[in-house]
Order: sequence, then C-alpha cells, then structure tokens
Amino acid sequence: MTKSNIYVLLICLSLLNACADKHLLSSKSGVKQDETINITQQDEVQRENVVTLIQFYDSYTSLTADDQKSIYADTNEALIENKSDSFQRIKLAMMLSLPSSRMRDINKAQLLLQNILQENNLHSTEYALVNLLYEYTLDSTKQMQKNRDEAKKLETAQTKYDNLQQKYDTLEQKLNDLKNIEKTMNERDVKPANKP
Repeated sequence: MTKSNIYVLLICLSLLNACADKHLLSSKSGVKQDETINITQQDEVQRENVVTLIQFYDSYTSLTADDQKSIYADTNEALIENKSDSFQRIKLAMMLSLPSSRMRDINKAQLLLQNILQENNLHSTEYALVNLLYEYTLDSTKQMQKNRDEAKKLETAQTKYDNLQQKYDTLEQKLNDLKNIEKTMNERDVKPANKP
C-alpha cells in the first residue's frame, strides 16, 4: 500500500467516525438537552444563593447587636430542622467569622467551614465562597496567634524594663547616698581647717 492510499483510508475512517458520532449524539441530544437545562437551572440557583449570601454578609455588619442575635438564633433553629442545609450552614459560618459580629467565634467558624468543605457536596461557586471564608479564618487565627505572641514578648520586655528601671533607681539612690556621705566628709574636713 502506498502512502497516498493510507492517507485516503485514514480520511475515510475519520469521516465514518465523525458521521457515527453525529448520529449517536443526535439520538442522545434529547436526553442531554434536558440534562443541560437542569444543570443550567441548578447553576443559576446556586449562583443566586451565593449572591444572597454575599449580600447577607454585607448587610449583617450594619445590624444592631439584638438583630444579629436574632438572626443567629433563627439560623441555628433552621439548622436544627435541617442539619444538611448548606445555605444556612454557610450563613452561620459567616456570622461566626465576621469581625463586627457579636457572635464571632473564629474557631467555631473554622471548624464549621472545614466540615462543609470536607463533605464535598457544594456547587463550584459555593465551594469558592466557602474556601475563601475558610482561608480568611485561617489567616485570622494566625494573626490572632501572632498578636498573642507579640503581646507576650511585649509583656516580657516590659517586665525586663521594669526590673532594670528598679535596679537603676536603686543604684542611683546608692550613688546619691555616697555623694551625700562624701559631701558631709568634705564639710567636716573644711570646718577644722577654718578654725584658728
């Protein structure tokens, strides 16, 4: 077989393969079209949920302490009724992680977000939001630890400074005492010399 015959044969096989795939796709297109519509609708619902969560996150900061507590209680109640409601769980994690929240507990938020991520049943947009919140809580925890470490270092340095200041004051007092003694001795030495 020559090269030109092989090329012709390959082209024919590719055309037959393409025709077979087209026929197969057209027979399944009715089913796939319904699945595509379903997936698209689910994607849209999930995106709306994420937008709603972000809007909630934004508005929650401006609420009074009582309103925050009320929403927190309502969310916990909704989770008691349906523990697998990812929307409510993410909402709770937001309340626990938000810096201006009266309910803030960064460790609880971190655990909750970690559990949500490990379950691996989130839509990609929800996953991105939860992952972002989780990274935020990790950074916040690291910063809090760093602040505690810095506070300990500052406290240690302050203690050392206070001890050194106390030693300095003691030494200064001793020096002043010695100067007074020297002054007194000089005054005694001068008085006998002045007497005739």
